Amino acid sequence: MPEGYKYKRALLKLSGEALAGEEGHGVDPAVLSSIARQVKKITDDGVQLAIVVGGGNLFRGGSAK
Repeated sequence: MPEGYKYKRALLKLSGEALAGEEGHGVDPAVLSSIARQVKKITDDGVQLAIVVGGGNLFRGGSAK
């Protein structure tokens, strides 16, 4: 077990809205950079991390083909 963590493996679900930041659409590079730094720290500490990314903010209002 990685020291300081309750679990050895975790699933992180990132909503499209969370990635959009204050813009409300697309992907905010500052938000993505912050998340990437946090993910790197966790994985460097030995936690196995699976990531699921939502895309509702990218497709909402249009049709996905």
